[in-house]
Order: sequence, then structure tokens, then C-alpha cells
Amino acid sequence: MAATTEWAAMVIDSLLSADGLAVLMAVLLGCFVKGALGFGLPLIATPIMLFVLPLPEIVAILALPITIANIQQIWLNRKQWQILRQFWPLITSSTLIMLVGAPLMVAIDSRLLGILIGLMIALHAILSSFPRGQFQNRSLSSKTMNHLIIPAGIASGILGSLTAMYSFPSLQLFMMMRVKKDDLAMLLGVFLLLGYVALWLGISHAGFPVGDNLLLSALMLIPAVAGQQAGHTARRYISETTFRHIVHFALACAGFTLMIRGITSLT
Repeated sequence: MAATTEWAAMVIDSLLSADGLAVLMAVLLGCFVKGALGFGLPLIATPIMLFVLPLPEIVAILALPITIANIQQIWLNRKQWQILRQFWPLITSSTLIMLVGAPLMVAIDSRLLGILIGLMIALHAILSSFPRGQFQNRSLSSKTMNHLIIPAGIASGILGSLTAMYSFPSLQLFMMMRVKKDDLAMLLGVFLLLGYVALWLGISHAGFPVGDNLLLSALMLIPAVAGQQAGHTARRYISETTFRHIVHFALACAGFTLMIRGITSLT
């Protein structure tokens, strides 16, 4: 009984702390966007959490919500598994690079990481604001784009190792190659799941105490499910195009804010 009471008190203290409330809000908003658009949990949650936590700790906390969300996404789109035959070199290269390179984020100055992450988020928001057709109508040949699969995976792995943002430039390549909607859901599910597992293992091998954040990470499954369901419901009432523009504008603002904050802290 005493152990249960102590555990409950620890849970309440974790959630009611400033860090806990920031994490709760970040995961709730990130999953709301993911429910409405199909993506966005780390993109939304990471810049918010960076104001109170270092990047390795953010990776540790988001591990379970992102893992569960992407496992569900893979399961719901399991019939599209054959798309993995085409893109397994990209997924493999990015995952292996992040597994080896993730310890860098433990060693690099957090202010520099903030600038890099802000740049990545702003760049992703700006590129994503273009209509899907703008990417799909690029003049590159199919042969050329197939040759870009491994380089895109390598680039995503390097950027992910430094910033935990590894969707760029792979996501843009998927769009240029006209990957169908359901295939893209399966592909992104596997790509994002393995990438985040690699980051988690990488910082763990570097000595970061990921186990200290397992409780908070598990607790974040509750707002993750609630936020995703709320976003899915909101999709019926909000124009997806309008909502995308709002999200991309917010991401761009967050990205530039992180860059300015990082630059000013260096001076």
C-alpha cells in the first residue's frame, strides 16, 4: 500500500512540475496535429519541449508515444507492406546512421542544437507549405529519383543524428516519387518508428539515462491517444488545407524562434 501511494505521489509530482506540464501540452498538441493531418508529433512537440528540456531527454520522453503511434499506423496500413521493397535502402541507411550518430546530440552544445533544430523545422514548414502537386510535378526522371533513394536516407540519418528531425529530405522525395497515400502511411510508419528507436538506442549507448524518463514517457501515452482522437474529430469540421497552413505557419514561427533564441544565447 505504501509503495502504491509513493508511486502515485511520484506520478502526480512529475505531471504537475513545470517540465511535466510543458511535456503534457507539447504531446497533446503534437498528437492533435497528427490526428488531423497524419503527421506532426515530433515536429510540434520538440520545439515546445526544447524550452525546458535538453534534446536527448526529449527523445527519451517521446519514445513511447511515437513508437505506439507508428505501430498503430503500420498495422492499419499493413496491406501496403510491398512499398518497403522499393525504399528499404533508404530506411536502412537512415536508421543505421542514426543508431551510430545519435550519441552526437548528447555531446553537442544544446544552444547549437537549438539553432540546427529551428532551421530544420522552419525549412520543413516552408517546403511543406507548397501544394503536394508542386513536388509531384518536378521534372526529375524516375531513374534519377531512384538513384536519390540512398542519398536521401543518408542525409536524413545525418540530420536526424544531430537534430532528431529526420523526415527531411526523405519525405520530400516520397512526394516527388508520387507514393500513394496508403503506401505513404505504411512507409512513414516504418521509417519514423525505426528512426526513433535508433535515436533512443543511440543516446542510451552514449550513457544518457533513458530509463529515468520511462515513467513520464508512459504517462504521455494518455494525452497522445486523447490528442490524436481530438485531431481526428476536428478534421471533420476544419478544412485540411486551412489547418495545414496554420500548422506550417506555427512551425515556421517556432523554428525561427528557436534559431533566434540559440543565436542570442551564444552572444
